[in-house]
Amino acid sequence: MLIQNVILGAVLIFIVRVISITLSTIRYLIMGRANKIGVTAIAFVEALTFALTFGVVASDLTNMWYLMAYCAGFAIGTLVGTSIEQRIGQGYAAVNIVSMNKSLPVAEEIRKAGFGATRTAGEGNTGTVGMIWVVVRRRDVAQVVSIATGVDPNAFVTVEEARSVMRGFIQYERS
Repeated sequence: MLIQNVILGAVLIFIVRVISITLSTIRYLIMGRANKIGVTAIAFVEALTFALTFGVVASDLTNMWYLMAYCAGFAIGTLVGTSIEQRIGQGYAAVNIVSMNKSLPVAEEIRKAGFGATRTAGEGNTGTVGMIWVVVRRRDVAQVVSIATGVDPNAFVTVEEARSVMRGFIQYERS
C-alpha cells in the first residue's frame, strides 16, 4: 500500500509539473501580446502549482520517486510548452540574411515563395555583401531560412522577434 501511494504521488507531481511548466512557457511567450489579466491568471496558477509540488518534494529529498517525477515533469513540460508554441506560431520574426554573392537569387526565391523581401548592399569584412530582410510569421521562419540556405549554403542568417508589425507585405494566405 505504501509503495502505491508513493507511485501515485510521483505521478501526480509529474502531471502537475508538466501543466505548470507548459503554462509557464506559454505565459512567457504571450506576455507582450496578450491581455494582462490572462497572463496574471496563468502566473497565479503557475505559482500555486510550483508551491504545491515543490513543498511535497522538499519535505523529503530522499524520496527519489518524487524528486525524479518533479524533474521529469519540468523537462516534459518544457517540451510540451515549446511544441505548443511552435504549432501556434503567434507573432512575427525578422529574418536577416547576409550573402556574399547570391543576395539577388536568395531574395527572388523568397519572393517566389510568397514572402516580401527587402534587399540592400552592406559592407562586410571582405567587401560588399548583399543583405536581405524578411518579416514573416514565426511559423514561417524555418521555410524562409531553408530557402535562403538552399540558394546560398554560406549565407549568414539571424532571426529576431519582431514585437510589432505595421504595414508592409506579409503573406496571410499560406497553405
